[in-house]
Amino acid sequence: MNTPLITRPVSILHGFGLCLFVSIIFSTASIAGDEGFKPLFNGKDLDGWRTLTVEGNEIPVAQSSFSIKDGNLHCSGKGEDYWIVAPGTYGDVVLRLEYKVADHANSGVFMRVPKPGHPAFLGFEVQIMGDYGEDTSNHSTGSIYDVLSPMRSMSKPSGEWNQYEITNQGNRLVVILNGFKVIDTDFASLTEPVGKFTMPYSEMPKQGWIGVQNHGGEISFRNIEIKELK
Repeated sequence: MNTPLITRPVSILHGFGLCLFVSIIFSTASIAGDEGFKPLFNGKDLDGWRTLTVEGNEIPVAQSSFSIKDGNLHCSGKGEDYWIVAPGTYGDVVLRLEYKVADHANSGVFMRVPKPGHPAFLGFEVQIMGDYGEDTSNHSTGSIYDVLSPMRSMSKPSGEWNQYEITNQGNRLVVILNGFKVIDTDFASLTEPVGKFTMPYSEMPKQGWIGVQNHGGEISFRNIEIKELK
């Protein structure tokens, strides 16, 4: 049975209340509904996934820091591997996942990585940190690492599940963290190298691997799913 979204006249919602109400509706609308999404992680095994070092060397998953724990993709924060790569390559997509971190843990979501090597230099990274309550920066959760700071800090406390929705279409990137838009940018405008990068983001590859990072500290992921955009 469908429950009406508004159960009282809109006229009584005014001023700040109305703005907040509308903001919440539009912020959460993009994470409602599952049409066209497929799972990248089945919660049972890591068939098709690969673990790589920062140099691009492959390590057997069974010997890496990544494993299945309670149906989640779990990273111990130990081991020589730097990230785990999902099967397939992707260009324009919506990626959804949930994660929870230990205090001060460090991880990230890598996208459009075209080949083995250091993924942060070959593609881009949406940062994950155990940084609840801390100020935003281009290294904080929700940032494009070393390039763009998030518009607001939306991390939940350590041990609670957070939700990312990352939409990458052409040069546009939108990052929604826990229902709020924290990044909305056009890589085409980034025509000069930023931070530690030697290549302008406007020249970054438009297709590649997707994966998550082991960078010290414990982190778990679940409900990793993707929708390819036409």
